[in-house]
Amino acid sequence: MVLTRRQFLRLSALAAAGAGLVNTPLARSAAAIVLKGPAKKVLVLGAGMAGLVAAYELTQLGHDVTVLEARTRPGGRVHTLREPFSDGLYAEEGAARIPENHELTLKYVKKFELPLEPFYPSRLNAVRFDRGNREEVPIDGFTQAMTENYGGELGGRPERWQKIKGGTDLLPKAFAQRLESKIVYGAPVVRVDQDARAARVVFSKAGATQTLTADAVLCTIPFSVLRNIDLPALSARKLAAINRTHYDAVSRVYLQTKNRFWEERGLNGFAFTRGAIEIWQPTWSQPGPRGILMTYARPGEAERITSLKENQRVDTTLKQLDGIFSGLRTSFERGTTKCWMDDEWSRGAWAFVGLTDFATAVVPEGRIHFAGEHLSPWFSWMQGALSSGLRAVKEIDEAQYPAVKAAAV
Repeated sequence: MVLTRRQFLRLSALAAAGAGLVNTPLARSAAAIVLKGPAKKVLVLGAGMAGLVAAYELTQLGHDVTVLEARTRPGGRVHTLREPFSDGLYAEEGAARIPENHELTLKYVKKFELPLEPFYPSRLNAVRFDRGNREEVPIDGFTQAMTENYGGELGGRPERWQKIKGGTDLLPKAFAQRLESKIVYGAPVVRVDQDARAARVVFSKAGATQTLTADAVLCTIPFSVLRNIDLPALSARKLAAINRTHYDAVSRVYLQTKNRFWEERGLNGFAFTRGAIEIWQPTWSQPGPRGILMTYARPGEAERITSLKENQRVDTTLKQLDGIFSGLRTSFERGTTKCWMDDEWSRGAWAFVGLTDFATAVVPEGRIHFAGEHLSPWFSWMQGALSSGLRAVKEIDEAQYPAVKAAAV
């Protein structure tokens, strides 16, 4: 289903209403968390932003944390694509923009001393097609199109948007570096269980099945993946909420060019189409003659692109963008794609459980806690993942559990 402006605004309203169920002072600052009791052994499932911030803050509080991550890298849906591009160029597969009012995201960016730069270029013109004809407009015309089509959350002044210089994945890498050996990569979870004495997680590592036992488990695995894991300890209501949660499709297609010929024609590489597709030039602030033009397709268009084979995605996008930036075919060198519905460990780009299921989905079940952008009023944003992770830190820190004697089985 195409995500219309009205539908997007309705989802935004649902998310804002859900904010009342979140400890908002905690969402603003992890400094409000203090160790309430004895240190606990905690297993964090997933090294996305929610899992990373929770593991980091739990460790800072003195808890014994182990993170299990199915991928061989941290970050989850925060990942910067560097291959197969030339000259050190890069583009984002997932999270890219940081609005000025996402104080929690900016708090950690500042804490880890990561450099920021404007997301949008201030010079040259963008292209708009959403009002019927081709229009070449200053960059604020692009963000105006975002406001008109998706609401103020994605629009506003161009200056309110920033990005992490060097790639958004520098943020999860900064968390992971500080967690050192606490993260076990290549370790997909297959079962989560508990009893009165302990929580247990069964996972696969190098073809072998292993089990870890802990005082508490924090599950940050997307519900689209979690529904395929054995969860005998969860209630029927929780399982129903997990199974009902819908994840949206997003696809991105990247075209590397041997030069940025569009700039010679007064264009900055950004465009807004008639459909649910934005066009970005992520390399406008990167050095070198080569460039990258990329499409960001939302639900409605994303499913169509996902259904194509890799070479078809690139070919159809090349044809589309050549109609906007004439001469692209001549400059084109190589292309690649990312479709989040095809990602084995995400199975979608983002989700919000909705108000009906929010209370059921977010509440802990015994020793098992839950976090992720889908359990936040800021769904689809790093801010949402971070705030939900901090909520879970407070829950786990204040929970009263019997001591667990056996660390592993």
